[in-house]
Amino acid sequence: MKVVTIISIILGIIYFSCTKQVHTEKRKLTVADAMGNFDTSGYKLAIEPRKFSFPDDHGPHPGFRTEWWYITGNLTSQSGKMFGYQFTIFRNDISTDTITSANSWSTDQVYMGHLAITDISSGRFFFKEKISRGAAGIAGAISKPLRIWIENLSLTATDTVNPTPVFSLQAKDSLLGLQLTLESLKPYVLQGDYGLSQKSAEPGNASYYFSLTRLETSGEIFLNGIEYNVSGYSWIDREWGTSALSDDQAGWDWFSIQLDDNTEIMYYQLRKKDGSINKFSKGIIVNQDGSTYPLEFNDVNLVVTDMWRSNSGINYPSGWKLNIPQKEIYLFITPSVKNQELDLTITYWEGSVRVSGSHTGRGYAELTGY
Repeated sequence: MKVVTIISIILGIIYFSCTKQVHTEKRKLTVADAMGNFDTSGYKLAIEPRKFSFPDDHGPHPGFRTEWWYITGNLTSQSGKMFGYQFTIFRNDISTDTITSANSWSTDQVYMGHLAITDISSGRFFFKEKISRGAAGIAGAISKPLRIWIENLSLTATDTVNPTPVFSLQAKDSLLGLQLTLESLKPYVLQGDYGLSQKSAEPGNASYYFSLTRLETSGEIFLNGIEYNVSGYSWIDREWGTSALSDDQAGWDWFSIQLDDNTEIMYYQLRKKDGSINKFSKGIIVNQDGSTYPLEFNDVNLVVTDMWRSNSGINYPSGWKLNIPQKEIYLFITPSVKNQELDLTITYWEGSVRVSGSHTGRGYAELTGY
């Protein structure tokens, strides 16, 4: 895989077109490309655990090169039609230089938004992408009140005091859109070492990472001019840093699982370029009462049971066995729809999954670096 920083590609797109939609030109990029080793001079690094402050930490963290707001969920309409959705906004700091120009278009911030909806009942997958400068009100991020947006995609919360405010997702588009309200049912989960998620041995190859693992969700999904009233559960991940992966790492397989017994599991498996698994692979179990149980590399056995080849020519895992013997958890994970690849500026597989075995449930998987 040719290692190209995502920023150079994004800048080229912005200067020539400003916005990309579905069926973009193939670019051989993955999410992992944005998180590899490069010159980090002038940027902040995730070196040691920090004190988190909520709800403020839902806002932006200037000085770190990369940051994202990541939300997924599995929802059901009033008629029983099932959907999965992904809503992600990336913030990229493209320069450590201070902006001195008075021009409203001058900025050191670039935003990228991905929206995907899986129509599980019909086996169809829809997605789109938006890219913009963080200038002139087109895209941006503010903490109080919370507003993260790129064009008509937005994550907002009006409560500036409650540590876990009610969130609103907006993507106003009758052909592919949503309007959802999310309210957390559990406390925050600090991933890794009290929120410091180390991805490789080098100091600074880490991110700050917290989650809300079960949010009651209701609202509308819009597909091809049809509005569906939906409800279900969502998952929020917040992560920011400057560099995370080392040169020998290819990507990761990440899972967020919401079991029907009100337990959640997060696990990511980091893959090396030689095919072996990195010992920094980690996860967590969130119990029914919100307490947590950390998962180390040796606690989890993840085995691929099926493969699928996408239209872009990439072979992805398409079924897994995930076992946690000490907790008597033995799961079979299956994509709700095989084709959930986002072949955009960044190419990766991200989609709804169903869970069976010792426990049942639904969730999401993200596959990068294939």
